[in-house]
Amino acid sequence: MAIPGKCKTILIVEDDDDIRNVMIDLLESEGYTTKAATNGKEALDALGSMAKPCLVLLDMMMPIMNGRQFLDTIMSDTLLAPIPVLIVSAVADKTNTEGSIGFLKKPIDIDVVLNVVSQYCK
Repeated sequence: MAIPGKCKTILIVEDDDDIRNVMIDLLESEGYTTKAATNGKEALDALGSMAKPCLVLLDMMMPIMNGRQFLDTIMSDTLLAPIPVLIVSAVADKTNTEGSIGFLKKPIDIDVVLNVVSQYCK
C-alpha cells in the first residue's frame, strides 16, 4: 500500500480511446495524476521513464503486448513487481489475473474504481 500523501500517480493501460479518456478524466477530477499507454509495451516504456506509480489499471485485450504479457514481464522484474496492478477488463477472471491485486469487469462501476484507487493512492 502506498504511503499516504506520497503517491497520486496512476498508469492507465487501455487501448480503447473512449474508456481510457473517461478513466483519465475521472481520476484527474479526483486529484490524481495519470499517465496513459495503449498497450503493454507502451506501459513498460512509460514505467522506465516515470516515477513509480501507486497503481496500474490494466486492460487484458490489447494489441502488441496484452495485459497477461505485461503482468508476466513486470512480475519478473524486482523493481516493477511491487507496483500494484488492478485488471479492468471484460475478460478478467481469477484464472488470468495472477500477479494482480484483483480485477474489475467492464463495464466498470466508477465508485468501485475510486474506492480501490483510494486504497493505493492516498
